[in-house]
Amino acid sequence: MKPLLLALVAGFPSAALAQETPSPDQNETEEASQPQEQSKFVGRYDGNSFETAMGMIVREDGTFQWGLSVGGLDLRAKGTWQEINEAIVLKSEPKPVPPEFTWSAVEDAQDGPFLRIQWADSGEPFSFADVRGLCANGELILTPVMDGKWSPGDTCDKPETIELYLRSYQVLSGPFKLSGNRKVREGQTIVFDFHRNDLGVADFDGVMGQLVDGELRLESSLGNMTLRKLTPPTAE
Repeated sequence: MKPLLLALVAGFPSAALAQETPSPDQNETEEASQPQEQSKFVGRYDGNSFETAMGMIVREDGTFQWGLSVGGLDLRAKGTWQEINEAIVLKSEPKPVPPEFTWSAVEDAQDGPFLRIQWADSGEPFSFADVRGLCANGELILTPVMDGKWSPGDTCDKPETIELYLRSYQVLSGPFKLSGNRKVREGQTIVFDFHRNDLGVADFDGVMGQLVDGELRLESSLGNMTLRKLTPPTAE
C-alpha cells in the first residue's frame, strides 16, 4: 500500500500525510472550513478491497483527504466538507486542473510518423495514449501510441478525425478534425502536447455520502464507493 494511503487508514499521523497536509497558516481553505467536532462523519475510513487500496480522513476542522490506488491508477483528493441533512457534502479545494491534450505544431518530416505526442513540460515522448478516430474510407481507428509516435495502418487510407485517449485516467481530447485542415499536408507530422496539470487529482466537488451501519457510502463521478469507519484506538 502507498505511504499516503497507509496514513489515511492508520490511527496515527505519518511523514507522508504531513507532507500532504498544509499547516494552518498555509491552508488556503481555512476560512471556508467550519469546525464540526460533533459530526458523526469525523474519523478515518478504510475502503480497501481485493487489489484496491483506498482510505479517507474526515477532520474536525472541516477538511478531508482521500486516496485510491488500484493497478496503475493512483488518485487523491482533498478539500472541505459540510454535514447537510444527515449527509456529507465534499468540495475540492483547490479545484484541480484536468490534464489535457493540445495541438502543438506541424513539422516537416517526409519519413516521420503521422503524429507525435510529447509531454508539454519536457518535450519527451508520451507513450500512454490511444488514438481513436475515423478514416476517409470509413474504417475506425483504435490503436495505442508506441514510443510517442503513431501512423495509420494499411486499412486506413487517410485519418479524417482523431481523438487522443489516456485510458487509465479517462482523459479524452478533441476531436481534432484533419479533413480539409490547411495546416496539415503530405510529408508532415502533427505534434500534440500532453499537459500534466493536476494529473492524479480527482475532483470531489459535489460528492455526497451517507453513513449507514458504520459504512460511508459516497456517490461520485468515479462511481459508488464504500468505506468502513475505523474505531479510534483506545488508550492503554
